[in-house]
Amino acid sequence: MNSKLRALLAPRSVAVIGASPRESTAAYRVLRNLKRFGFAGELYPINPRYDKVLDLTCYPSLAETPATPDAVFIAVSAEQVPALVEEAIGYGVRAILANANGFADGGPQGQSLQRKITAAAKAAGVAFCGPNNMGLINVRDRICLWTAHNLPKLNPGPVAIISQSGSVAIALSQDQRALGLSYVITAGNEAVCSAADYLQAVAEDGRVKVVLLFLETLRDPELFGKAAVEAAERGIRVIVLKVGRSDGGRSLVAAHTGALAGEDAVYDALFRRYGILRARDLDEMVETAVLLSSYPTAPVDRGVVTITLSGGEAALIADVGTELGLQFGALSKSTISAIKPAFPTFFTPRNPVDAWGLGWDINRFRLILRGVMAEPNAGTIACAVDAPASGGADAALAREMATACAELAQSTTKRIIFFNNTASGGPNPEVQAVLHTVGIPYLCGMRAALGAIALWSNRREPAREREVSAASLAAPECLGEIARFQLLSGAGVPMAQAIAVNSADAAIEVAERIGYPVVLKGTSPTIAHKTERGLVRVQLTGRDDVREAFNELALKLRQIEGLAPFAEVVVQPFFYEGIELFIGIRNDPAFGSITVVGLGGTFVELIDQVSLRIGPVDERTAHEMLHETKAGQLLAGFRGRGPFDIAAAASAVVALSRFGHAALGSYSTIEVNPLFVLPAGKGAFGVDVWIETAATTQLHRSKGRCHGLRNSEIRD
Repeated sequence: MNSKLRALLAPRSVAVIGASPRESTAAYRVLRNLKRFGFAGELYPINPRYDKVLDLTCYPSLAETPATPDAVFIAVSAEQVPALVEEAIGYGVRAILANANGFADGGPQGQSLQRKITAAAKAAGVAFCGPNNMGLINVRDRICLWTAHNLPKLNPGPVAIISQSGSVAIALSQDQRALGLSYVITAGNEAVCSAADYLQAVAEDGRVKVVLLFLETLRDPELFGKAAVEAAERGIRVIVLKVGRSDGGRSLVAAHTGALAGEDAVYDALFRRYGILRARDLDEMVETAVLLSSYPTAPVDRGVVTITLSGGEAALIADVGTELGLQFGALSKSTISAIKPAFPTFFTPRNPVDAWGLGWDINRFRLILRGVMAEPNAGTIACAVDAPASGGADAALAREMATACAELAQSTTKRIIFFNNTASGGPNPEVQAVLHTVGIPYLCGMRAALGAIALWSNRREPAREREVSAASLAAPECLGEIARFQLLSGAGVPMAQAIAVNSADAAIEVAERIGYPVVLKGTSPTIAHKTERGLVRVQLTGRDDVREAFNELALKLRQIEGLAPFAEVVVQPFFYEGIELFIGIRNDPAFGSITVVGLGGTFVELIDQVSLRIGPVDERTAHEMLHETKAGQLLAGFRGRGPFDIAAAASAVVALSRFGHAALGSYSTIEVNPLFVLPAGKGAFGVDVWIETAATTQLHRSKGRCHGLRNSEIRD
């Protein structure tokens, strides 16, 4: 285990400051829980008012204990904590816990108190847990620094719980699904140690196989990513429940990307990058843990065949599972032929399979089971039953189904899963006993079970970090249109021709050289949305059109109040047939470089449907992103249009993603909107670019250097 947190998570001696014989106090409960849980180390109650607490010698101060404890639990009011932290550090204590509230959660005065303990602990390299939390439990090593009144019956096992909510930790620690726990850690305000620190620590414990992580926020995404990679490398599966779906990340005003890459979508991308499963509620989180405890990895084939004993439940499973992202593929002809004898002659079986068929018969069920085991388009077989713990319903049939699955489990590479359609009755113990003998997981509740299967089957291994060479990115105060095009083109992003002109005659000459029709745009480093400002003229087919358009745009540029003195008119080719995409980069100091992909053009905000990843991305991921939005459907061909050059589109996404990652410290936003994707084999071209640097918001006041023509240089 990480030496930084060893004294915190596995102390050999503990002092409890504020010890009291009063059962209502947190200090009493911590001492009682340590004793009840069988802590084998030394315990030092600290309080000058008492000689003994819970039959333990009570010391007047930390200085008078026989030896310096590994960890100190400070169970006093917030105002006293900073001085006691300093005292503990002075005596060489390496780990401190404080549960009181009234710190960062308690207004300016509390925030000041928290800053003091944070500074002191960090300066001394001390692990500090809390404040405003319940403490922690190391189940396997019998360490219970826990303030709750009621201590659940904790059985050691492979699952660690890390929670920023004490109440959620209490709920999960009841372990009613008998997962077996190794740690229960509440992070509280995270004055020093964060959820990322705890994840890294438990990932280094070879006894942990699954981590349940309840988050309200991430204070150190970079460390979290490193911890997640380490967990994945050790075969540990992480399930996160992240609350607080908000617009807090929509901080970029001029660009689309800030609005599209909202905070919650960025968290999704972060979790996806590191192979973390994001549950939607506590039930789904727990059922996913049950599933992962039996099957850490899903089969390569993501298809699922579900077997039920009810046509109505089959339809409901199809509805709920599809909503949650499960892939119920159609049964192959060979599978249908193999299982057809179990059904009426007029009936063609389909997925989900209603195994009632000609009525219940265990031999017919075995026939169906063998048939779907040979299904080439599925890697998982899920059996849905109505078998409550109390018996009744279809419990007897479910036992027979479980027995048949147990008998045949060794003859297939497919994963077999059972689940109860309702959660309220709990799993049937007789069915569970049969399944347990061969390691088949038994889940509870249709939605939670199907959600767990969807998360598990759709999971992909964490993306490997790639070395990206940083180009010369000196972050100028502003970039003109041509410079932006050249910058991205040099990075491998395919860009349309863009030529700046300073007169109508020059515009006509360029139009005739590149070929009609053309587009004229009035541009400036301070104008993000040209169409909304009336600065775009499209499909110009002759000299007169070009002359008129140039004169109009030049006049508009001169009339725009506050426009920086670096404006230009640009001539570009006009594309007739194609799909407009939006591809963008949001470089976030905490999360890294975020790649955003979706349908583009003037309707990007209206459609508001994008796919996000933490970049850089590869070709496979780029294709996945395109197909996660309506863009993929349109690019493949829709209602007589297409197909379009999806390979070129994916390559453009990859190039922009790599460039954005390299530009992490230079540019906050990079957008190509639209990327015009032509028919298959004809390529894709960016026709408009927006780039924000750290200085972009100051451009209205800037008199600095820019590429392009000054306003005064645009002639009639």
